Amino acid sequence: MNQDIQPVNLYLTLGKIAVFVFVLMSIYQFIKDYLYPEISLSESHLHTVIFTTVLAVTAAYFALRKRQALLAMLVAETNERRVTGEALQKSEEKFRSIVEMANEGILQIDRRQMITYVNRTMADMLSYSPGELLGRPLADFYFSEDLGAHRDRMAAKEQCLDGRYECRLRHRDGSARWVLVSVTARKDGDGGFTGSFAMFTDITERKQAEEALQRHTEDLARLHQQLASANREANLYLDILTHDIRNTENVANLYAELLIETLDGDERAYVEKLQRSIKKSIEILGNVSTIRRIHQPSGGHKHVDLDTVIRDEIAQFPESTIHYDAAERQVLADDLLPEVFANLIGNAVKFGGPGVEITVRAEDEDGFVRVSIEDTGPGVPDDQKREIFYRYEKRRRGVGEGLGLFLVQVLIERYGGRIWVEDRIAGRPEEGAAFRFTLHNAAHDEPGVLTDDDAQGCSVPLTG
Repeated sequence: MNQDIQPVNLYLTLGKIAVFVFVLMSIYQFIKDYLYPEISLSESHLHTVIFTTVLAVTAAYFALRKRQALLAMLVAETNERRVTGEALQKSEEKFRSIVEMANEGILQIDRRQMITYVNRTMADMLSYSPGELLGRPLADFYFSEDLGAHRDRMAAKEQCLDGRYECRLRHRDGSARWVLVSVTARKDGDGGFTGSFAMFTDITERKQAEEALQRHTEDLARLHQQLASANREANLYLDILTHDIRNTENVANLYAELLIETLDGDERAYVEKLQRSIKKSIEILGNVSTIRRIHQPSGGHKHVDLDTVIRDEIAQFPESTIHYDAAERQVLADDLLPEVFANLIGNAVKFGGPGVEITVRAEDEDGFVRVSIEDTGPGVPDDQKREIFYRYEKRRRGVGEGLGLFLVQVLIERYGGRIWVEDRIAGRPEEGAAFRFTLHNAAHDEPGVLTDDDAQGCSVPLTG
């Protein structure tokens, strides 16, 4: 017989016996009253006793016939209750083991906000034993300044509202432990508040990290303000350096030229050296001005007419022989692109020697425009072709004379291109150098598209 239906069969059998006895007693009483209305009380009792005895014997006979089934049913019910009790006990032990081993603190309070259960993790979080927490008000473990918020949350719980929030708990040593609380209200059969069950996750380290990050952010904000102030002051000095001093040196250069025309011999040579120093100083100021513009935020790369830039820079060297075929192309650059041509053409003129000839070319190359500036000067030895773009290397062609080629490299990389130097005639460096660089061809981009470094400027490294 299936154990799930044995208790039902037992109760059904006992019920049948009870109904059978009740029906027989009712029939007997009706017949007796109908057939013997005048029977005496003693005779009525005697008849009832006799009938009850017969009925009991009959019921006993019926029960004895079913005794094996009844006993089996009783044993089965007893066993089932025992198995159910053991399963319930194991389930409770498993649940308690899970709760005790949980990484989160678990705490339960009653309607009076008294702690009725706490696991080991929760107790360890506050450096108490579980026994020291049981029976105490939860409010004992809040700071006084946090009690108002705690009461508001408890009022919400009494409305049977669940919640999730962060709060501080008071550690045994008086320090604060930040916890993330997930709470569920408990209700009785009528929906009333009977307490709550909550899980506590220690987030103290996270909070400390957030506070440290906030302090760091505030420190950075103050440092940014200080740097902004220092930058304004530096810009003031640079304005004086690149404007007022340059104007003064231009005047000094003008007087030096006038003086050279009136002198001969050693005096003239001395003044010419003075003039070269003045021009070098003017060149340095120009480089400083260029670096400053590189560092300033730009409006992004834009379409620049390459032909116009090249022609304007060639016009600055009217006494030099410069060959150029029109390069009617648009490239992606900014207002500093003329500095590239000014430096490269200027270097070719300056270091190419008497009668140097310069050729400027522009050709398409896989979405780029490759520009070449070639000269018939002394060229660049192979072992110097890389370091020529570094700062202050004591080499030829003006390396160490200034920042010109270094700034050219910075600008070309700013535009997303690259620059290098080759022999004008392969394998024959003594017959001239060819400086080549690439620029993005604007024909492959939508008009007016800004590049990724819009409004960011460019960082100029301090060493080569």
